[in-house]
Amino acid sequence: MRGAAPRFRDALEVLSGHRVEYIVVGGVAAVLSGAPVSTFDLDIVHARSGENVARLLAALTDLDARYRDPGGRVLRPEASALAGPSTRARRADS
Repeated sequence: MRGAAPRFRDALEVLSGHRVEYIVVGGVAAVLSGAPVSTFDLDIVHARSGENVARLLAALTDLDARYRDPGGRVLRPEASALAGPSTRARRADS
């Protein structure tokens, strides 16, 4: 069974409504630039200031955001993780 279609616009409106400072990257950024691709997730990079992290956390709460967990646990975003370095960023020499 397939899940509901992604609602990227709704998520972006919530982020913007909370005045979160962010940029869209990844597949959605490509789609917004006119690339003929499909994607099922929204990737953003957010400013790491304390005020922005608080706004992002509020937006993610409104969106009922959670991490995927193979064990079935419900894991919610936390300010300490959102304020730290990106989990996807890697140095070229690492």
